[in-house]
Formats: sequence, structure tokens, C-alpha cells
Amino acid sequence: MQIDQFSVVEPGRIEVQKADLNEKVQPWEVLVETEYSIVSAGTEGAGFSGLVKQMPFGDAGQYPRGTGYGNLGTALAVGDAVEGVAAGDRVLSFSRHASAVKADARRMVMPVVREAPGQHMVFARMAGVSIAALRSSSVQPGDKVLVVGGGLVGNFACQLFRLAGAEVMLADLSDRRLQQARSCGVERTVNSGREDLEAAVGDWTDGAGVRIGVEAIGISEVVAQTVMCTARYGEVILLGSPRAPATFDVTPMLLRIHLEAIKMIGALEWRWPQHATERTRDLDANYRQIAGWIAAGKLVVEPLLTHLAAPADCQQMYDGLMSQKEEYLGVVFDWSR
Repeated sequence: MQIDQFSVVEPGRIEVQKADLNEKVQPWEVLVETEYSIVSAGTEGAGFSGLVKQMPFGDAGQYPRGTGYGNLGTALAVGDAVEGVAAGDRVLSFSRHASAVKADARRMVMPVVREAPGQHMVFARMAGVSIAALRSSSVQPGDKVLVVGGGLVGNFACQLFRLAGAEVMLADLSDRRLQQARSCGVERTVNSGREDLEAAVGDWTDGAGVRIGVEAIGISEVVAQTVMCTARYGEVILLGSPRAPATFDVTPMLLRIHLEAIKMIGALEWRWPQHATERTRDLDANYRQIAGWIAAGKLVVEPLLTHLAAPADCQQMYDGLMSQKEEYLGVVFDWSR
């Protein structure tokens, strides 16, 4: 079958290209006709902008390159070894932006309900990134949590910590993103471009600092700022992936970690096991929980959907996510358009 798919041809240029997709599925594959796909501005932005070339390991930045890892669609054919999925199911998978994909069930292909709008359910993919911060922490009801970064990942982190009973403050440079967060139920926000973040946290915590600080952007200097807002014996969760080189004095951050016995914890979702053990939950359990919360309205999505776009508009959407962050937050592609 012939499909449309996104290709980042070179840094800063993306286009829709035709490709042939063999409809025969391997035992672990599910052939999916895409309804919606969502953009992960951080990870995909690094590939789109060329920032990926500056990372000290991993992909050296080969172009052209595919993009995307949040796909919602209808299963057309299911491999013999795939369990829990049948043809006709609506499924969420870690698949690229394309009109049809072969989703790898060894990673994740999860049925989701049809009653909830698909343009909302696809946001489960981004909330799945965020829940790694909650799962990695030792949060308890009543703990004070600071989340720095009001993109999709940071917003969902705020909502998830609130569902766990924590008191949450969100810091961001964008008034619009802070307003969107308040529309999602995050009551305490601060514009850290205009206000002193450490002072705001000090006022909120009577000078103690927060029990848990979450850096949800991936900027090394902001990690250091988050540490300075974290209390003795607290935790700093690295939810964003630092990518760009940074030159600054890290000694104050390291000294505070040392003197105040602060833990720094990496929260990359890919480090969660595919299958649960007696001691750990798995990726599938995370996503089942999130999909249920979105369907039930416990995770708020509507204020985050800023653009429901046709695939042909991909260049405009990626440009906007990179350079117009006030206007572009949640970009979902509707593959029926």
C-alpha cells in the first residue's frame, strides 16, 4: 500500500513524502491506519532543528530522517504473536507520523476506547513521558512539588502529581502556558522570567524549598536552578533530556546537592520495563492508567490542543513549535484531512 509520511529532509525542513508499505505483518506487528499523531516538541524538535547533532552520544544526526512516536489509529491486521489486540481496535502506539504504520507490539500497541475523542486520546503519549517523573519519585500526599517547564510534558507532570495528592507549583516564561496550566487545574503558577523563582518558592515553603523539583525542559542551567529550589533531603527529577552544550558554574548546584543530601533522579520513560515485576510497574500499566484518566476527564487535555492540523501543514506546525511557543503547544495531525 502507498502511504504518506513525514521526513525531515534537512535541519529546518520537513515534508510529506510518498512511500510503499508492505501490508504483510510480522508476528509482533500490527498494521495501523492512523487517525491522529501528536508532536513531541522536545524530542522531535531536536531532530527538526538539528540540535540532535550536538548531543554527546546516540544519533549523530543523519538526514533525511523520520520523526514522531505518538500514533493513534485503527488496527487493520495483527501479527500471530500479538496478544490483547484485534483487527478493528483503536490503538495507541509508539509509531511515527504517517497515514499507516506497522506498530511494534514488543514496544507498545495498546487498545483504547472509541468513546473519547481521538484528538484527546493521542495526548496519552505525552502524558506517558510525564508519568515517569511521578513513578521515579517518592512523592506523598501533601508534598510540595515544583515543576519547571510548562510544555506538554511539564503540564502533565503537574496534573499527575496533583492526582497523587501533592501541592504543585509550575514555573514557565510564558504567561499563556501558565494560563493553560491553570485551565488544567494547576492553581499555583509563577512566571520565572519576571519573578525570582527561588524567592517565590521560598515564600511558598517558608524558606525550606520544595520536597520534589522536576525539570521538564532539558536545559542544564535550569536543572541547576531547580536544585537551588529543592529542600534538604529532597529530590530533583530530570524529566527533560538535556541536549545542548552548556557552560556555567556548576559548583553551587553540586555543593547544595552535597550539603543538603538531595537526590538527583533520571526519569527517562524508556528505562521502565516492558513487563511488570513484583517490584516495578511497566510501560503498559502506565499507559493504561493514563488513557483511563483522559477518557474519564481526570487528566485535562482540551486547553492543551492548540493546533489540529492537516499533514500538509507540517512545515508550518514545526516552525511554530520551534519559534512561536506562546501560540504553539499541543500540535496534533488529523490524517483524515
